[in-house]
Amino acid sequence: MQSCGVQVAVMESTGIYWCAAYSVLEHEGVRPVLANAHQVKSIGPHKTDLKDCVWLAVLLRAGFITPSYVPTGLIKDLRDLTRMRSRVRKDITQLKNRCHRYLDTVLVRLALKDVFGWRNRRTLLTALQGDYRDLSEAQRKAFESVSEAQRVIITELVRNIEELESRLERYDAAIQQVVERLKTGARQDRDVELLLSIPGVGASSAAVIKAEIGEVSRFGSPEQLSSYAGLAPRIYQSGSVSQTGRTSRQSNRYLRTTMFLVAQVCARYGPPEMRAFHRRVRTKKGYHVATIALARKLLVIVWKMLTEGEVFKGVYERGFLERKRKRYEQEVRRLRRVSKKYGGEEFLEMIRTVVGEESRVLLGP
Repeated sequence: MQSCGVQVAVMESTGIYWCAAYSVLEHEGVRPVLANAHQVKSIGPHKTDLKDCVWLAVLLRAGFITPSYVPTGLIKDLRDLTRMRSRVRKDITQLKNRCHRYLDTVLVRLALKDVFGWRNRRTLLTALQGDYRDLSEAQRKAFESVSEAQRVIITELVRNIEELESRLERYDAAIQQVVERLKTGARQDRDVELLLSIPGVGASSAAVIKAEIGEVSRFGSPEQLSSYAGLAPRIYQSGSVSQTGRTSRQSNRYLRTTMFLVAQVCARYGPPEMRAFHRRVRTKKGYHVATIALARKLLVIVWKMLTEGEVFKGVYERGFLERKRKRYEQEVRRLRRVSKKYGGEEFLEMIRTVVGEESRVLLGP
């Protein structure tokens, strides 16, 4: 490629196969452009690798390819760690479900209730070894019905879960080290510290949000960030017809999942206005739609926080006052239109009558 004078190369983001080629080209001085495979689909039924290469080159020369974001440095390390942590967390959940399935077949789960609590887990392992000293009579009968093969399977599942949980702790420690390096680096990145001020955001959630967003300056508006996370509804517009549909699945699933979980916590323990918003939308459209709407609202606040470098409370209170001021101005304009229609004195008389009727109804004669 260098002998032919190639300065720019374009490739599709296919799994992990593009990573090595991207690094080599970048190191050798050829500018690589990573294209979203969903956006550059080849036209025509006859597909070959050569035609795909030619099609990508034509699109690149015509300027129809938007380069995908490729993180570098500490952001890349943070993204790799957080994504691997999410996979380990998923494996733990799958093993717990598998363990629950075996426990349900012998009614042990009914006897112990929360099997994976810090106390019941020890009780479960000792009971599987034949030690029933800490069990009630009903629990002892349940464990006596467990066969030897089932005891081996359940014991190994619990040990695998404990091994993955210890691995999860090591990932958390590594993530915390990268976050500290971001904070104390040359740029003194405080984004994770700002994200921790949001109700429902913990250390792991803040690290995921920072890793997936990267540099917030690459999003020109909160709407672009919401679309990137898959929290904005799809729009179909043709002429006078404008329809909104479900959120797009072509999005960053890690950021989408994290914001959904944060919104669930915020719907219970967040500011009163957010809880009221979630309750109002849930009454009309259901829990899932309300949580997605709250997650989008939170992501807009995240964009403002990272852009302005301010904690959650300041951005949220300023936005709340701004919305209140807009509603006040709308109401003033509406009242002015009504007063022009009916006249000043007649309008004031109408207000006095309404206030008098409300007082009579509320306070009584």
